[in-house]
Amino acid sequence: MIKRFTICLLIAVAAWSCKSTKETDPVPEPEKADTVMLTSVTIEAKNNPDLLTADVKATIKDNDITALIPSIKNSKKLVVTFTTKTAGTVVKANDTLLVSGTTKIDFTKPVTYALTTPKGLTRNYNFKVKNFTGIPVFYLTTSAPVNSKDNYVTGTLVINTNGEFEQEKLTIPLQIKGRGNSTWGHPKKPYRLKFNDKTAVLGIGAAKNWVLLANYSDKTLMRTSIAFSLGKKLGVGFTPDSRFIEVVLNGEYIGSYLLTEQVEVHENRVNVPELKKGDVAADKITGGYLLEWDQRLDEEYWFRTSHNIPFTIKSPEDIPDAQFNYISGYVQQTEDAIFADNFADPNEGYAKYIDVNSFVNYYIIQEIMKNQDAKDFSSIFFYKDRGGKLTLGPLWDFDLAIGNVDYSDATQATGWWIKDGPWYSRLFEDAVFRKKVKDRWNQIKGNEIKGIYTDIDSNYKYINLSQQQNFKRWPILNEYVWPNPLILGTYDNEVSQIKSWLTKRITWLDIEINRW
Repeated sequence: MIKRFTICLLIAVAAWSCKSTKETDPVPEPEKADTVMLTSVTIEAKNNPDLLTADVKATIKDNDITALIPSIKNSKKLVVTFTTKTAGTVVKANDTLLVSGTTKIDFTKPVTYALTTPKGLTRNYNFKVKNFTGIPVFYLTTSAPVNSKDNYVTGTLVINTNGEFEQEKLTIPLQIKGRGNSTWGHPKKPYRLKFNDKTAVLGIGAAKNWVLLANYSDKTLMRTSIAFSLGKKLGVGFTPDSRFIEVVLNGEYIGSYLLTEQVEVHENRVNVPELKKGDVAADKITGGYLLEWDQRLDEEYWFRTSHNIPFTIKSPEDIPDAQFNYISGYVQQTEDAIFADNFADPNEGYAKYIDVNSFVNYYIIQEIMKNQDAKDFSSIFFYKDRGGKLTLGPLWDFDLAIGNVDYSDATQATGWWIKDGPWYSRLFEDAVFRKKVKDRWNQIKGNEIKGIYTDIDSNYKYINLSQQQNFKRWPILNEYVWPNPLILGTYDNEVSQIKSWLTKRITWLDIEINRW
């Protein structure tokens, strides 16, 4: 009995001893999530001598890493130097083990840095590297100098998206020539691109024909972009998409450009039926057509109305007589209805022939911008869908808008402009049309029109580095460029001027429109 008691006591003491030890011994703390992190990321010049002359320190914010390489070279193969918070942390990029300051990685597309600590904790970073100013860069190489608006030169386009857009094809064979009228006379040239195959570019639908606008006389670089943005918000038909880009031509940086869609009949552009020569039957001949009100008459096929309004036929390009007679006749019927005694009749007047809402939206944009050419000169596009009415659009050519002209009243922020044009002056004699404009104005002034200033601020931030490089290449901020009414000296002054001008313009229009 005593022996049995002794054994039980020994077991109890041992159990108490074990419990006491567990309660008093320190317990290792689990590794915290914040130990899985990069504490510094640097792209050192000594490890990347072909791209850098000074070190570039990357920015780490949450799970994103960003770095801007000042070089304009189209290369993102880099050796990155980094440190981690926890010693022994393994860092991989796309399953490649990275050695700080040694491993070279291609950052053409964003790279995922995957971290794993010795205790198995993990964290991923999205690492983006951009070149030059951070916006997309077009590298154009041509077989000969591009010095003609008439003759194409063969070449190749290489696109560096700088991570801004998805881009399936980065190398595109093409032809290139000059373009523009007065703009072709400036030192910084605009260009027309014609791809060998339809290709989507920077998120814009696939096509062959593209335009590079130089915006040389528009020292804000953004007038056309602002107008296009408003056009899309108001639903102006087939308003072109556009993107700010940098352009390098045959190894030489030539400035900040605006890439836009070519105005043409196309499934991803002006999407109306493309007429064939044989489309002359009654069910087909009514569309589609693309026309331009253009005083230059620089197309092969053109006509004038009885009020001497010049129209060129942009599409179809090789138009048979039957189609020519149809569309010129339709436009004349439209004009006749506009100037007829019963022009305001909703069934037999102008509304029978035109898409009235398109005329209203187009008017508001052009009047706000007080676009010099849009009153009665050029770049006034119309399209006619099959079975449809004559419709105003797409928008085009705003470099001489928002007061950027020194030879007409369009320089002033007050006063009517488009309203006094040949067709609009007649339309505004109709109280119903005036009311449509007034109602639409009051519907959009609080958001869409007010949003112009947001667009300006957004563009300013986005292209700030780009404009700096552009005006290093073209130091004209202190120079007169035709037809600038003012020489403001700095980019900030140029941007402030258009905001001030637009504020005065919109205030004046709001008062006058609401007098109707």
